[in-house]
Amino acid sequence: MIYLYMTDLQDPSKLIAEPAGHLMGPIGDERIGDVSNVLFTNGWIADEDGKVFLYYASSDTRMHVATSTVEKLVDYCLNSPADGYTSAASVETLKKQIEKNLSLKVKV
Repeated sequence: MIYLYMTDLQDPSKLIAEPAGHLMGPIGDERIGDVSNVLFTNGWIADEDGKVFLYYASSDTRMHVATSTVEKLVDYCLNSPADGYTSAASVETLKKQIEKNLSLKVKV
């Protein structure tokens, strides 16, 4: 699994955002290999235009690259709720997120 956190640029020990869950997990053929059902990152490269290349490996067998943007990754960090560490807290988080999303729905 690959997790994503946001830290302060001036003080990397200061955590700004800690989204719940994983950013990426193995799917399909990524789940099968020498060490099954794992992903790990090999490095990320951000282009000047904001495009990000996420190099990762799956199950100690294959190399991959995924793409995103700095904008989308920042949005994920800042707008994905933190983990409540209990089922009840997770249900409350989901209910709040659903209510928020419904309030943003455009009526046609």
